[in-house]
Amino acid sequence: MLYNYYFDICAMCILATIAITSLFRRKVPAYRQRAYSMLLMAIIIATVAQRVETLLQMNPIDAVWYPVAEKIAGSIYFIAHLGSAVGYLFYVMAILDIYADLRKFKNFMSVAFGYCIGIVLVVVNWFYPVLFHYDEKGIYNRDSLIIIYYLLAGYYIGYGLLLIFRYNTLMKLKTKIVVASYVLFAFVGLVLQFFLPNFLVENFCVSLSATLVFITLQNPSEMVDEYLNILNKKAFLEGLDLNIKRKSTHSTIFVTIENIRALTSEIGYTQSQKVLKIIARYLKRVGFREFRLQTYVYRYSEYLFAITVHSADEQKARLLLDRIAKRIHEPWESSGMQIRIEGHVFLMRYPQNYSTSPELMTKIDILTDDLSRYKDVIIDTDNFEYNEIKKARDIDFTVRTNLDNKTAVVKFQPILSKIYKINYNVDAICFFADENGEEIDVRGKIPDVKTTQALMDTDEYVFRKACRALSFWNDGDKNGKYRAVVGLSQGEISKTDFIRRIKRILREEKAEASWISVKLSETTVTTMNKVAERNIRMLGEMNCSIIIDAFGSGYGDLNRILSLPIMQVNVDKSVRKSAMESEQMKIVAQGIVNLFHDVSIFVGATNIDSEKDKKMAEELGCDFLVGDYMGPPVPDSSFVRTIDAYFDEG
Repeated sequence: MLYNYYFDICAMCILATIAITSLFRRKVPAYRQRAYSMLLMAIIIATVAQRVETLLQMNPIDAVWYPVAEKIAGSIYFIAHLGSAVGYLFYVMAILDIYADLRKFKNFMSVAFGYCIGIVLVVVNWFYPVLFHYDEKGIYNRDSLIIIYYLLAGYYIGYGLLLIFRYNTLMKLKTKIVVASYVLFAFVGLVLQFFLPNFLVENFCVSLSATLVFITLQNPSEMVDEYLNILNKKAFLEGLDLNIKRKSTHSTIFVTIENIRALTSEIGYTQSQKVLKIIARYLKRVGFREFRLQTYVYRYSEYLFAITVHSADEQKARLLLDRIAKRIHEPWESSGMQIRIEGHVFLMRYPQNYSTSPELMTKIDILTDDLSRYKDVIIDTDNFEYNEIKKARDIDFTVRTNLDNKTAVVKFQPILSKIYKINYNVDAICFFADENGEEIDVRGKIPDVKTTQALMDTDEYVFRKACRALSFWNDGDKNGKYRAVVGLSQGEISKTDFIRRIKRILREEKAEASWISVKLSETTVTTMNKVAERNIRMLGEMNCSIIIDAFGSGYGDLNRILSLPIMQVNVDKSVRKSAMESEQMKIVAQGIVNLFHDVSIFVGATNIDSEKDKKMAEELGCDFLVGDYMGPPVPDSSFVRTIDAYFDEG
């Protein structure tokens, strides 16, 4: 029988070119690349099998092996040809990052069952011709059930098209056109070869479409870390966005390697990178080897790996997390050395732990910002204080924006004494504007110990504004009656040039150090370093008063507090609240106040917000009262008018 096999030869040349080109491209450990490899391999096998089959038909030989060889080639062609349809479906699923676990009945029935039927039909065809047979001259003939093969192939192609239309918005236009064109080329080839059996064009059309897919595959360098040969952050975020948009439940395990810099200084850069490569190789294999889980490893950042788990089984994901956590702290052998790694692991689940990609990135950033605070290797992402840390970061961003835009406003809150009820002392407080231009109050929202550069810049800004206001109010009188209290963070007073900058501000604003009282929290004073302690003592030598704020709210060391030049201690609101709830606690609170009075230290009560709170502060014997109930913060000019009116009008 004569066949027009010109197009088959062209198809083989095209496929050979793609295969050879692929050998020179970096092997990408990506789902899409693997799916395409499966599709390409099925097309190559089908094309070669058909070419062998046509050669045998065109050159019949009277030999025992001839009909067997012909039937083998035909059977391989049928199985591989249907496999190309399955490969097409897998490629579409890979584009959308949809993983089908064939061990689950539903996935098996929707993806693999049809292919199994095709294989069974081919096996049956060896004993009884249901798909095709060859006559005594070796000529190919179709049989009655061959329509089932066309229906199965149509099912897989239709399933792929359905996914394309269902998730139309998640695919790029170029990708949609190329993937859809595969169907068009395959259909054209199928129709032509069905009506013109001698015209072998089907494999040629499929090869053309496979070539288009190959051309549109992403450049491996864009999605792979070339040294470790694992996917990079860009590839991770692309897959993450697809899963979130499809609202697909998934889990990701993150692994931090924290002592690589230290290892680099000890064993050298090359050796430390070799250790990272060993760890990356382990992470790529552990999921499938230990739990038969399909996983992909990404280098999220320099020393942070992300492992996506393609399974809805959260229990298995947690078992994998535990296994990695156990292994990560065991020695890693590299170049005859036993290397120990310091790291943490944590699990992030969608939608339990995040709902958007930016939220996940923010949480990862917060979690890995200070890993030293986590004692356990496994970080419990369900219980860590994300909202509080996020608020602190938002405040820091707002503070920095206001300082840069010069929109921060310093106000002054009157401090009342139990003798004069109102005096010339004020508490300097900085207010900021949000994105809508509305004023926000950050009192009580700034951490005691860990401060950022923006918050330290705010300390200096408030100090300067307070000095400027005092210089105006006191009008050059070194013994002026107006005084201001300025709160400072631990980060600010721990700077080695702190005193030099304070003196410069006082000199530039023409203010006296005795006009200023520096307010420090109890935790700040207790946990400060030697530099900060030296700075506090030098402030005392400059006649600058020191106030301990929020006493009773944090970790306190009374001996250390009393060893410093302290002028006043502010009892925290929580102490007064306890005193109002219990007579016994009231006695304790009075004892605290009397203790400081006995050593000639004034006692203040801050954050008073009600009449009941005010009365309790007075009963305890507090010397100074301050809070919004006693008088809200006001601009500098309003404060002077308030004081003048109070004394002028009585």
